Parts: sequence; C-alpha cells; structure tokens
Amino acid sequence: MRQPLPEEMLKAGENLLRLLDKRRFALRAALWLYLSEAEEWRLFLAVPGARVAGTKKFYKKLQTILAAEPSALRLRSLMVVDAKAPLIYSMGPAIEVGSVGERQFSRGAIKGRYFEDAYIYRLATERRATRGN
Repeated sequence: MRQPLPEEMLKAGENLLRLLDKRRFALRAALWLYLSEAEEWRLFLAVPGARVAGTKKFYKKLQTILAAEPSALRLRSLMVVDAKAPLIYSMGPAIEVGSVGERQFSRGAIKGRYFEDAYIYRLATERRATRGN
C-alpha cells in the first residue's frame, strides 16, 4: 500500500538540495519517486555524466555531504541517475524546463510512463537544438 511522502523527508530533500547547490554539485533534476515494488520513496538525483563516470563517484560525494550535515536522509534513500536517463526525460513535458517550482504528481502517466507518485523539486532536461541551414 502506497505511503504518502512524510513531511520530514520532503524537508530533508529540500535541505540536501541547498547543500548540493552550496557545494556546486552538478545536478540537473531532483525528484522523489514512490517505488511500488519496494514500497518506499527514493530521491532521484540526475547528474550529468553519471553514466560515463560511474555513479560510485557521486555516491561517495553524497556520503561525505550527509556525514558532515545532520539529515533525516540516508544514502540508501538516494538514487543517482544520469541526467540523460529516460526516466528524467519522461518527466520533461510535465514541468517547464529550468523550473525550480515544486510539483506533485499522483497516479498518472507522462509520455506513456506510469508513476505511482512523484514529487519534483526541480527538472531541467536538455533541449536538443533543431536549427535548419
């Protein structure tokens, strides 16, 4: 059964994003997704180059940040994905590119991808230029 995102986790996510911004952590998108198979919420962080560099490097940075700052979040609740991951692009039409507004989506589909529940802090997907010569 789906559990609502606890207010404590919502605030902890906001605090983490402030810390990441302060440390100039490259971040293209941040959103909570409810994973129905695991029956838990995970904070997805879309990082440019994660696929090429490997996510381990980014998890180590996050672990250092979480260790230095008291937080309700644990590394286990975070998921690092590449900024070009299909998951991130499927959310693109739901929110304006570059928007930092917070949005919640429940039981819907965006571009054919079903989401049980999602809470978006920010989403800045890359647009591909289509210029004619």
